[in-house]
Amino acid sequence: MDDPRRARILTCAQEVFASEGFRSAEVKTIAERAGVGKATIYKFFPSKEALLLTIVKENLNTIRDLILSELIGVAPPLERLESLCRAVARYLEQNQDFSRVLIQEAGDFMGDIQRQYLTLMEQNLPVADAFFNELRKDGYFVALPTRDTILMMVNLVTGTTYTWALTGEGSLEQQAADYMKVLIRGLR
Repeated sequence: MDDPRRARILTCAQEVFASEGFRSAEVKTIAERAGVGKATIYKFFPSKEALLLTIVKENLNTIRDLILSELIGVAPPLERLESLCRAVARYLEQNQDFSRVLIQEAGDFMGDIQRQYLTLMEQNLPVADAFFNELRKDGYFVALPTRDTILMMVNLVTGTTYTWALTGEGSLEQQAADYMKVLIRGLR
């Protein structure tokens, strides 16, 4: 059984990192918010850096699971694509602290975050390839291989999330869906 203290620590750490930034955040503050001692945090996470990278990894795994559940659905491929874009954007919108942490800390931890992301992408490339092959049969996404198509879509969602986090304007879910429609249908 998972220890509920670990989950509280991750939630509180994400909140503290989002509001104070990783460098300014103190493990003491995280411990106080989580209702645990500093030693308990170090029982689960060897360092503050490991705590941050666990937050990123677990959120990326959740996003992966959202994507996979949409990819293997029964709706027509374009509907599944829109649904997965909305699901990811909705997740990022509802988890603003994670979005902020990812944006704020991407520079210092780019290599570690990138490795986690690329590992997840490579592990799930066969499922994505099967999905995009369905779309290619209908004439969509024929210009790029699956890996490049995924990177383009991730860049679109990441850029949209970044702008949304900076401005706080509108619905991230709606923006992502609108931009994806433009990507799919062109700039007509």
